[in-house]
Amino acid sequence: MTEDLRVNRRPSRAPGSVPGILILSAGLLLGPGGAQAQGDHGARADAAGPVVLIGLGDSLTHGTMDATNNWLNTLNAYLQRVASSLSTQLPLHFQQPLYDVHEERIRPFGTPTNLGVDGSDSFSMAGIEYGKRVGSDQNKRSFSLLAERVQPSQLSDDYDKVIYPINLLARRPMSQIGAASWLLEKDVLDQGIGNALVIFWIGNNDSSGAALGLGGKNPELFPLPFDQIATELKPELRLLLQLARSLNLASYEPYLQSAIERSLTDVADFEPQFNSLLDRLAAAGATSAIDTRIMVLTLPYYSAVGYLMDSEDIEYYLRKINPGYSVPAGFKRVAPDGEPIVDYLKGDRISLLTFGLLYTLLSTGHTPLEVNQVLEQDGLVLSEAEAQFVMARIDAFNQVIRDSVAARDDRFQLIDIGQFLNRALAGDLAIIVNGQRLTRKWIRGGAFSFDGVHPGYVGQTAVANFILGEINAAFGLNAPIYDLSPIHLTDPYIDRDGDGWASGPGYQPSGMNQFLFLFSDPNDADPAVQATLPPDVWDLISDILLEELLGNEQIREEARRRGLAGVR
Repeated sequence: MTEDLRVNRRPSRAPGSVPGILILSAGLLLGPGGAQAQGDHGARADAAGPVVLIGLGDSLTHGTMDATNNWLNTLNAYLQRVASSLSTQLPLHFQQPLYDVHEERIRPFGTPTNLGVDGSDSFSMAGIEYGKRVGSDQNKRSFSLLAERVQPSQLSDDYDKVIYPINLLARRPMSQIGAASWLLEKDVLDQGIGNALVIFWIGNNDSSGAALGLGGKNPELFPLPFDQIATELKPELRLLLQLARSLNLASYEPYLQSAIERSLTDVADFEPQFNSLLDRLAAAGATSAIDTRIMVLTLPYYSAVGYLMDSEDIEYYLRKINPGYSVPAGFKRVAPDGEPIVDYLKGDRISLLTFGLLYTLLSTGHTPLEVNQVLEQDGLVLSEAEAQFVMARIDAFNQVIRDSVAARDDRFQLIDIGQFLNRALAGDLAIIVNGQRLTRKWIRGGAFSFDGVHPGYVGQTAVANFILGEINAAFGLNAPIYDLSPIHLTDPYIDRDGDGWASGPGYQPSGMNQFLFLFSDPNDADPAVQATLPPDVWDLISDILLEELLGNEQIREEARRRGLAGVR
């Protein structure tokens, strides 16, 4: 039976302070008071002793939307929402490592407490490269997964940008989990912090590559219909793509079973690694004067995100160009046209990147037959059976998470956000905001940003509300739950005119996100105005793909050695 959560009307606000002194669990003392918990500013410490909020995780905790990190996205992401709400109840210390619109750290000398790093998995959180995903038979420590730079001008990747200056203060390279442990052991730089609340959400990227058809090394996976788009690409890029494939540096068939299995962390590896991360937090808390509580979150099904386009998605958009278009008979359908909720357990799917290229092919004179040739390629289609294989692995990860928390003391508490998100994506839990039901559909569903992976403003706040509810229940707090209605009205990823497109945020995209922004709605108040691709769209796509391809060090070196694509 579907549970219906309607939030059209503003609910009564919870009280903004707590009476007297609250005792959380076994002696976690918290007093009333406010704190500045927004942006790159630390909260004030008052006589009651502030609570430090530490975030550990991947892009969701980092604050990513549109595969982009900047202050606008971060301040509308779930952890900031949690911090802002908690700060009405507690004297909170929370500091974001905010980026500007060029993805450079704004105030690098501020010590962050949100340590979530985009792309982290259970191994890279500890500075370890998981060998299986990169074509190696062993795991190894990697400086690329550590904050190691000593000057702000040298910050080159997200580990440096997020964790700095903790590595400088500690005088050693720092992993994400190492930075959190150091903060706890150092009593958060001796600022009088008496209590710590840790949000620990890791493991999504132990399955993400398998579901998204992206990532890894030797070869790196790209869901590109190369044979269909080759003639449209710039010659230098076409040669580089052929070279990368011939040298096994890149594969354009990410949904072969072998590639899917290689992208997934083995459960036998995940279990000890996950427990080792919790052990490090427990050890840091045990040697510190800080009373630490660790909220451990479960994982949703990555194969249910809006990035994966089903038959109804494909036909909806491609019929804008060719009204008679239909997916081929061999592409397993999920539901008849117009079905409002599509079961994430059913049907075949393609990646958002593949879909965008098919839309571009059809828009530039290619035939439905050419488009459907892509949908008949096993390596570019995530089949229903393959999606269930990925979900079974995520189920196994979640069992590890539950068992790990259950085996520990009451400093550790489980937040089953995975089940909540799965129910919402499947339609078992109806979240209705201003008359719109949130679904897993890309843009039309109202839950995701342009990249189809990270929630938009409303989706992020729904995540925050669930976490706040669990924190309130666990610790006897009354932190206010957000009304989604006004957030829905300002969310740039909501389709206002019902034509399947959204206006998107105002900043300039970079990287692969430039391709997604080509599909933004130029007038989201008029359904007659559709997203229109520019005349030089294939030149733009060539430049975007080249930039992405050259992000692989081995491919870049081969391109440089052979004098391709003007690489120096």
